[in-house]
Amino acid sequence: MYPYHHRYYFRGPSRIVWFILGAGAATFWNCSRHMREHRAQYFPCVMQAPRVEGSGEQSTPPVYSKPDAPGPAPQEHRWNFIYRSQPNRNDDGTAGWNQREWEEDKERLKEIQKRAEDAMLDMSETTLESIVSTVEALKTKLAQHKTQREQERKNYEEELERQKKEPRRYV
Repeated sequence: MYPYHHRYYFRGPSRIVWFILGAGAATFWNCSRHMREHRAQYFPCVMQAPRVEGSGEQSTPPVYSKPDAPGPAPQEHRWNFIYRSQPNRNDDGTAGWNQREWEEDKERLKEIQKRAEDAMLDMSETTLESIVSTVEALKTKLAQHKTQREQERKNYEEELERQKKEPRRYV
């Protein structure tokens, strides 16, 4: 038999390697897309394109919005971000929130914090009640086992006394 194999017998990497490579690439793409949407929704200032002086083009941050949202018509761009013009400008022309919006946001955060505290308090209370009831159940179980052991010891001692008085006779 010829000692060298033909080059067509080599199939390359296993199909599982290609599957894992494709799954990793798809996962990375999906996660990066979700992160872009998250940043666009919660950090519009970070996603704002830098403005070049004298270009005359007004930069607009990507805003995550639903198709039926009111306001200017959104434009879909190359990377599937939805852009719309930013109507809220401060006195110096920069994008930002005014004091009323900050106060509303602070109140909303305080409400969320209060609800989280209440939820944690309820959860800790129920946890402590559960621990106390478990300890009480174990305590009663331990007392029952103790009385049962004492009863068994008493029965064993009585049996020994009876056997001493009446030994078994093997005939």
